[in-house]
Amino acid sequence: MAKKGMMSPAERREAVVAVLRKDEPMSVLARRYGVSDTTLAKWRDDFLAAGEAALNYGRNNPVEGVARENLQLRRDLAEREQVIGELTVANRILKKKQDGLL
Repeated sequence: MAKKGMMSPAERREAVVAVLRKDEPMSVLARRYGVSDTTLAKWRDDFLAAGEAALNYGRNNPVEGVARENLQLRRDLAEREQVIGELTVANRILKKKQDGLL
């Protein structure tokens, strides 16, 4: 079997499905596919996360759902950054006031 960098998506899927079916212990499957247990576990986790995303956002266009979630997370981050900035300014003003500079 090919090394991890050379495995096709179909081969990776086959390995992950074997892990999920619990055909054999993960360490045995990892050796068979020429990857580490950690790599195989990461593939499994990524596979399950992608499946969950497809279920959450609809089967027809899971990419669009992920893009929507990404946009919402970016908006939330921007809002938090603005609040942090406002609090930083207020904190500086209070420190100057306390030091008698204002």
